[in-house]
Amino acid sequence: MLESELTIRQFVVGKKRCLGCTGGGILVPLFLNLLPLTLAIDAYPIAIFTAFCIHNYAPVIREVYQLSPVFKVAMIVLYEAKRASVVVKFTAAAAKIIPPSDFSFAVFGPIACGSISGCGGAFLPLNKGLDPIKNYGLTQPMLSAMIAATFYHLFTSTSLSSGIKKADEKAHVLVAIFFIAYNLSGAFPTLKPPPTPAGDNKKTG
Repeated sequence: MLESELTIRQFVVGKKRCLGCTGGGILVPLFLNLLPLTLAIDAYPIAIFTAFCIHNYAPVIREVYQLSPVFKVAMIVLYEAKRASVVVKFTAAAAKIIPPSDFSFAVFGPIACGSISGCGGAFLPLNKGLDPIKNYGLTQPMLSAMIAATFYHLFTSTSLSSGIKKADEKAHVLVAIFFIAYNLSGAFPTLKPPPTPAGDNKKTG
């Protein structure tokens, strides 16, 4: 009985993690009438299954991630570079698909799609609703994805990029650098200066 309950629990947790890994790649294509990434690209299910097996059957890697700064930095760089690619691709795709209405180009639709693509996993399964924001506020992936999508869309869709060769590629690189720097700043709290005690600011007589 205990083994069966453990198997069911692992399956449920694994299903949630699979949805969480590519949440944005599932939700945004549905908004744009496209195939979800997990169905359109065969490498995604393979990567998700591999990550699930490592997480459940080789937990020592998680400990290495926490203990090794070099390994942690490498994983953050790879993860954020891929997330930047997803945000940029879906923001650009939404800008092409969504027709303009009140402005010369669609403004909020592509930004919303790009933002969700970078943090959609937080809202899956959909029965969570908006509880992740209600309970934790705008987390690092949500806020960074929103900032990056806004920057990329406005930069590439307005005169800000006029005269710049390969502006979309350069904006992509800036988004990736921003993601990596943002994540690293939160991944190493020991690098932050300690708070100054309140008593140190008082003048001594």
